[in-house]
Amino acid sequence: MGDGEIQEGQIWEAAIFAANNNLDNLCAFIDYNKLQLTSKVEDVFGKCNLLSVWTDLGWQCLEIDGHDFEEIDMAVKFKSGKPKVIIAHTIKGKGVSFMENKIEWHSKKISEEEFEKAMLELR
Repeated sequence: MGDGEIQEGQIWEAAIFAANNNLDNLCAFIDYNKLQLTSKVEDVFGKCNLLSVWTDLGWQCLEIDGHDFEEIDMAVKFKSGKPKVIIAHTIKGKGVSFMENKIEWHSKKISEEEFEKAMLELR
């Protein structure tokens, strides 16, 4: 789920259902890059401690560096007997200087020239 997407009611309905029914085989990810389509998540949703909210709902919560494959693997393998949410702290556009933390890249089409520059930076 995106951190902007979790502002939707059906996300919370499903989260409550999963906790109330002890769906311990459920693992959800939140891509927590703090940006959404047109603004920062905080500007729309306000300040929110995701860890506290999900824990209060009865989920096992893990916070990780969403760019670290070892942390992702460890979090996925973690067993707790509860539904699990992994809050993956990420940077939108990580590794590409002109894209990192830029709201417009949530939906902007990349040009051929920008693509070539990005590929050079990611090598």
